[in-house]
Amino acid sequence: MVDGILLTPREYEFLQWARGKSASDTACILGIRSRTVAFHLDNARNKLGVRTKDQAAALLALTISIL
Repeated sequence: MVDGILLTPREYEFLQWARGKSASDTACILGIRSRTVAFHLDNARNKLGVRTKDQAAALLALTISIL
């Protein structure tokens, strides 16, 4: 959960990778297509009600630091 919102394991994983990396960078590291990364990041961003992946990643970081 991030900010009280349940994310899928993939959305959560890609948000963790998103901090400071592009979808292409993350895709290269994980050996998958960048469109797959972008798809899951878009879903996470929409669920969290933010406009950018950086805002979503910041929410994740805040949630982790509170725990």
